[in-house]
Amino acid sequence: MASADGVQRDGSTGAARSRGLAALTLTTFRHVSWNGPFYARYGFVELDNPEPRLAELVTAETGRGLPNRIAMRLTL
Repeated sequence: MASADGVQRDGSTGAARSRGLAALTLTTFRHVSWNGPFYARYGFVELDNPEPRLAELVTAETGRGLPNRIAMRLTL
């Protein structure tokens, strides 16, 4: 369920906050027109220069045949 500020209030967000995490991250397809806008509605932003761990994940996904991946982040 989304709150008025657009941040999704679900189990993953609550669990991340309770663990003191600063953000949630995800990877998704760039070429699927609704993916980015769907996550953006909940406060995720596309990362132009993802941190090394996420950049490696995107590279690994591409290597497994999943092209056109992007990394996104939700600051908590």
